[in-house]
Amino acid sequence: MAQKRARTGKKGVATRARILDSAAHVFRAKGYAGTRLSDVAAAADTQAGSLYYHFPSREELVEEVLRVGQERTSGFVRRRVAALPEDASDLDRLREAIDAHLASVLEMGDYTAATIRILGQVPEDIRTRRLHEQREYGTFWRTLVNNAYGSGSIRADLDNSTLRMLILGAMNSSPDWFRPRRDGLSTAEFKIQFESLFMEGLATSHSSSRSLDRELAAVAAAEQTVAERALTGDKMPEGAQRILDAAAKEFRENGYAGTRLADVAATAGIQTGSMYYYFKSREHLVVELLQLAWKRTDDLARESLNSLPANATALDRFSTALTAHLLSVLRNSLFTSALVRILGQIPEGVREQTINQQRAYLSYWRELLQDAITSGEIRDDLDLSAVVMVLTGTLNWAVEWYHPEGKLTPEELADQFTMLILDGMVKASG
Repeated sequence: MAQKRARTGKKGVATRARILDSAAHVFRAKGYAGTRLSDVAAAADTQAGSLYYHFPSREELVEEVLRVGQERTSGFVRRRVAALPEDASDLDRLREAIDAHLASVLEMGDYTAATIRILGQVPEDIRTRRLHEQREYGTFWRTLVNNAYGSGSIRADLDNSTLRMLILGAMNSSPDWFRPRRDGLSTAEFKIQFESLFMEGLATSHSSSRSLDRELAAVAAAEQTVAERALTGDKMPEGAQRILDAAAKEFRENGYAGTRLADVAATAGIQTGSMYYYFKSREHLVVELLQLAWKRTDDLARESLNSLPANATALDRFSTALTAHLLSVLRNSLFTSALVRILGQIPEGVREQTINQQRAYLSYWRELLQDAITSGEIRDDLDLSAVVMVLTGTLNWAVEWYHPEGKLTPEELADQFTMLILDGMVKASG
C-alpha cells in the first residue's frame, strides 16, 4: 500500500493537490508507462524535490491519483443521494445518483479518463486495491438499480446489470468529448438531456415488445457481404495485419507514449526492422490502426442499412445503425478498446489524419437521426450532436465491461441497448 506523505500547512496541502491534478492530466494524456515524474513536476510548475517529498515514486503517485478520483466521485454521489428526503422514491434516488455522477466526472474529467486509460497498465497490486474500491461503488449502484426495479419503477424487460453498465459507460465516456461552449449545451443542459435520453428514450411512440429481428438479419447479411468483399478485393498483407493486431494489443495495454515499435514487433513475433516494410513510423502505424477501427464499424453500419428491405422506416434504419455499431465494436473489441484508450493521447498532427473519417461517420449518424425526427418517430427536443456522441461513446465503452462468457450474447446486448435508447428505462404509466 502506498504510504501517504503530506506537509502540514496550507502551502503543503495546496502543492500536493496541484501535483495530483497535474498528474491526472499527464496520466490521461500519456498513459502510465509514458509518464515520468519530471513530466508531472513540469505540469504542476513545481520543483522535482517538492514532488518527490510528497510522492517518492511513480507508483505512489499513480495510486493516489486513482484513489482520489474514485473517492471524490463515490463520496460526492453517496452524499447527494443520502441528502434526499427519507420519502424520496427509488427512482428519485437513481436520478440523483445519475446527476451527481455525471456532474463529478465532467468536473474531474482528467481523473476519470486517467482511471479508464491506465487502470489496466498499473502494477498488479495497485490494480487489485483499486478494483476492490471500484467494486464497492458498483455495489452501491447495483443497490440503487435493484431497488428501482423492485419498486416497479424500471421496465421489467431490461436486465439490471446491463442497464447499470450502459448508464455508467455513457457517463464515464462523456468527459472525452463534452465541452460546454457559449454556442452549445451548458453542463446543466447536458445533464438534463442525458437523463431524459436514458429515462424516457428517443422514440415518440414507445413499445413494450419492440423486435430487433429485422435489424439483426440485416447486420448478419452485411457481415457476410463485407467478408466476401474482403476475400475478392484488395487484401491487406498478412504481415501488416499481424502487426496491426499486435499494435492494438500493445497500445491498449501501455498507451501511446508507453508503446515502442520494438514492443509491437515482439508481440507480432517479427524483427523490428521488418515493421518498416509496412509502416514508416509509430505515427503511421497509429493512423492505420485508428482508420481501420473506424472503417470496420463504418462499413458494417452502412452495409447493414443497405441490407434492410425497401419499406424500412427511418427508425428501423437508425436502430440498425445502433445494432451494427455495437456488434462491430464487440467483434473487433481489441481495436475498439485501443482506439478508446489512446485517442486522447496521440499528437494532434496524427489525430488530424484520422479526424475526417470519424467526422464523416458521426455525420452519417446525425443524418439518420434527423430523418427519424422528420418522420416523427424520434423526439425533436434533444441536441442531435450530443445524442450521437453519447450513443457512440456508450457503445464503444461496452468493450471495457462486456464479457462474451456472460449471460447476454452480443445480439441480446444489442436488443437491450436499443430498447433502452428508444423506449427509456422508466416503466410507462397506465
